[in-house]
Amino acid sequence: MQKRVAALGWETPTPVQRKAIPYILAHRDIIVQARTGSGKTAAYLLPIIQNVVLRHHWCQALILAPTRELARQVHTVLLELTEGTAIKTAILYGGVSYGNQLKDLKDGAQIVVGTPGRILDHVYRGTLTLMQLQTLIFDEADEMLSMGFYPSMRKLKRQIPVKRSTYMFSATIPYHVEQLAHEFLHHPDRLSLSKGTQSVTELEHRYYIAQSLQKDRALIRILEYENPESAIIFTNTKRNAEYLSAFLKNYGIDAQHLTGDLPQGKRERVMNRLRSGELRFLIATDVAARGIDISDLSYVILYDIPEHVEVYVHRSGRTARAGKTGTAVTLCEKIEESKLLGIAKRYGFTVEKYELPTDEEIQQRLSERIIVRLEDQLNDMAMMDRERVQRFLPIVEQLTEDAEMHILLAMLLDQSYQSGLVERLYDGPVHTPASKGAEGKSETSEEESAKKKKRQRSGKRKKSSDEPAEKT
Repeated sequence: MQKRVAALGWETPTPVQRKAIPYILAHRDIIVQARTGSGKTAAYLLPIIQNVVLRHHWCQALILAPTRELARQVHTVLLELTEGTAIKTAILYGGVSYGNQLKDLKDGAQIVVGTPGRILDHVYRGTLTLMQLQTLIFDEADEMLSMGFYPSMRKLKRQIPVKRSTYMFSATIPYHVEQLAHEFLHHPDRLSLSKGTQSVTELEHRYYIAQSLQKDRALIRILEYENPESAIIFTNTKRNAEYLSAFLKNYGIDAQHLTGDLPQGKRERVMNRLRSGELRFLIATDVAARGIDISDLSYVILYDIPEHVEVYVHRSGRTARAGKTGTAVTLCEKIEESKLLGIAKRYGFTVEKYELPTDEEIQQRLSERIIVRLEDQLNDMAMMDRERVQRFLPIVEQLTEDAEMHILLAMLLDQSYQSGLVERLYDGPVHTPASKGAEGKSETSEEESAKKKKRQRSGKRKKSSDEPAEKT
């Protein structure tokens, strides 16, 4: 191993490697917050390789990645580190044929890298068993949830042993990543190395340059690429808030505006929808947003640069609450760039410039997300359901042969993708108190349903007979 590391030109361990490797060698669950490029891949691969038992030809370590590209990157490093050894590996992800994957699994892969959907598919097919898994790695956990992998991860949990070592690596630790950790990790230690700070409350600031008349389209690009679970989008004017709300709705994105002239009853209903996770995006003016405190909000987007510098702090402070991390994204014109950098300098934080996602990058993200969703649906199907679906295979071949008919397939994919976004709002990680660790019990859906019905009955009894029912 030392020879392989030297051959790769790795002379000195990075901070994340130096601090995380002892935990993994000691089999102590840990949550590591570290940016891309920090050396985290080697931080978990080196101890995993050292712990492999060569005489056991089954999956001993499983590394979950959010995208095919990241899975390939991790597997490339894994192959470099295991070159010349008897260790066998496999890479599993969707959108490709099963041939090579089946061969590697049949050969007895001891370390498996892949995306949750395809890994679960192999488990259901009986070509991969995880019952003797010893090590589970979540790489880029925040991105994994953004891609919509949570349903597959929840099913995967039932296929792996309770007694195992689990490690989570993530650039940010928003609310839903915290809940994922509670479900999978057992009394984890925490290590934060983002930008050299030891605090997990770090707020990431980034900005994009966009022309005034193209800001709405730029916002769409950011939302489609980042796919945040929820966000508040700030505007300087009521007109912009109302326009953006209508624009996003017309594009199929769940959004609602909140301005100062809304009746108090409607304001409360909008806020309740946001807190419960029923509403993804809230577009608000500063006056309307006073007093908003939502602990699990991971994104704040500044559609307009605030007129007063202190307002930036108030807006961005809506996220990274209660010991969690968050991201503040600003859309600004070129002439406003110096103003934003001046705000950052005045308040002592770093704001990074990002390029808007290209069409190709967005298409790649959409492709991977829809494949995740469709594979997840396929994994849930019974044998009779799969036989019924096969009736349409000749029609699929007919539609793909005629370029003019591709729009019909695109329409079906869009409908499936949009319905998947709606389902995500109600299918996020379940909260488990930290004191109970990974195996702590949460309320079952039956208990939650019974409590909801009880509250509804109680509410009905409180209404007087002459009080009109509220219209919804």
